[in-house]
Amino acid sequence: MEEVVFNAKYKEWIAVKKLLIDDSTKPEEVAGVLSSIQATLVRKAYDFSGINKTVVEELASKITAGKRKTYPNLAEVFSQMKPGEFKTALLAACPDPKYLPIAESYLLCCVLSNLGFSAYLNSEILMSVFPELKMPKPKGNFGKKKKA
Repeated sequence: MEEVVFNAKYKEWIAVKKLLIDDSTKPEEVAGVLSSIQATLVRKAYDFSGINKTVVEELASKITAGKRKTYPNLAEVFSQMKPGEFKTALLAACPDPKYLPIAESYLLCCVLSNLGFSAYLNSEILMSVFPELKMPKPKGNFGKKKKA
């Protein structure tokens, strides 16, 4: 029997992703579990990276506010990004200037996500191509939180 298995434990964080593969398993099911593993890894890598994610998320929200998923909007957002201005804003998210590349990478992920794009295969893309594919939603509240 073939399988895809991912197990991780770091302090209190535990992640387990598993798919047993048999003759009836479709390739898109394997792609689904692999994309789920990738999404977990990317999210947790930024959580553990040491940057202040909230600062980066607020900057991404500011520069993508009111924009929809179109390539011209994506180009507009990136063309309005002035290197010095964003470097200063991103340094506020860094405990040390050496963390700047991590903050820049997270900003790119946030901008793409805010505009509805993904640089990687994800469950939404897979389910739009393969509607019969039922993928579990990640646990937790990933929606926008209302400020009191």
